Amino acid sequence: MPRGFRICLGLLLCLLLCLLQPLRAAVETEAELRRIEELVAAGALPRRALGQAQREFLQAGYRKTLRRTLLKQDLTAAEIPAMLDAAEGLRNVAKERLDVAMKQVEAGALPARRLAEATEALKSAARQLELAQSRAKIVRQMVRQASAESYFDELEQEELAYKFEGFTIYEMDALNEIDELYYQAFREPPPISAEGDTPLHRSLGLDHTGRVDIAIHPDSEEGMYLTFLLEGWGIPYIAFRSAVPGQSTGPHVHVGPPSERIPVEALPDAGSGGGLQPEDRPASAAER
Repeated sequence: MPRGFRICLGLLLCLLLCLLQPLRAAVETEAELRRIEELVAAGALPRRALGQAQREFLQAGYRKTLRRTLLKQDLTAAEIPAMLDAAEGLRNVAKERLDVAMKQVEAGALPARRLAEATEALKSAARQLELAQSRAKIVRQMVRQASAESYFDELEQEELAYKFEGFTIYEMDALNEIDELYYQAFREPPPISAEGDTPLHRSLGLDHTGRVDIAIHPDSEEGMYLTFLLEGWGIPYIAFRSAVPGQSTGPHVHVGPPSERIPVEALPDAGSGGGLQPEDRPASAAER
């Protein structure tokens, strides 16, 4: 089922690796920074060397955070702020360096090629920020989709969700055939957002084993074709026109029976960060 999805993920990771290959900063560890502080204090280095070292140390921290989060397969909603802060920090540093380079080139203190290098560095940092923002949007969307089952009754009342019970006996292996038929119809595989059990679902108290989430609107041409195929094979599904009560966000089709609830004692720690953040939590009826 995830054939096309894995290919797209591989291409995305290659792109991210290319964008995250800056020149090594001169100061990457706290020990190196302390050493420069001592040399400046002793008069062995000019004071401006300390400011440069502090900027390089901060930039190295941003890069480390971005590598750890942007390429992480199971990125959680709690890690998004650090990822965005790092990407924005690198963009800001690149912007400051470009401003300095422009002044130095105008003053004749730097060759013009340094300005072109600084301009390209800013473009690269801006692309990294765009990728981080896109990744954050996808993860938050996945959180909303994963939590949608918990609000099914309310969504059903608002006609934002409905389900097909399926046959008593059905084969999830038929999804491979459905995948082929879908590909023949639309020349692309179904856009899978979650397959099987995931840390995100477990953090929400749901066992998603043997289930698949497809990120398409059930009322779209693709969504209606998919649900038609699922019903033909007797495979149960839950169609969400929205994943959040009172809003139009996170439409998808949950393939398989409803996820089973995980016993409270088996849930991950509350501080693991995979669940709904305040901005992702559906508003209650009183709040809307």
